[in-house]
Amino acid sequence: MTNTIEKVSKEVESFLRGLLDVLEEEEITFAVEGDPMEELYVNLTGNLFSLPEERPILTALEHLVQIAVHRKTGIDCAIILDVNGAVKKRRAELIRFALGAAESVRREHKRIRLNPMPSRERRTIHITLANFPGVKTYSVGEGDERRVVIEPEDA
Repeated sequence: MTNTIEKVSKEVESFLRGLLDVLEEEEITFAVEGDPMEELYVNLTGNLFSLPEERPILTALEHLVQIAVHRKTGIDCAIILDVNGAVKKRRAELIRFALGAAESVRREHKRIRLNPMPSRERRTIHITLANFPGVKTYSVGEGDERRVVIEPEDA
């Protein structure tokens, strides 16, 4: 897996350097790293007028990067683009929230239905609580209304 991450990292770096050259964005830097969820995390930093922190734009750019990397390497790899660490901050918030909610479910023995959220955020909740004693998680709903349910394990 490490060789795969390194190979994909190099292609991501090459693609982003080319994109930033075309956009004439010299003050933007980026770091590519593998993260614990076996995805490639790319954090763009700097004054990003051409690359706003708006998630739909970054999601589209993620898709373009994934296509370009797949065409060059034949490797399918989840790539997360972040701007100034916003995704990492959100993930940390979700993990703290999930652990608190799970503790509440275990203590009060009551199910909690979370607000609808994107699939990547639901996945973070599921992974965070996968080994949390006394609770289980699953997703319900369709499309934009899909949400995580945390309930006592014996429910």
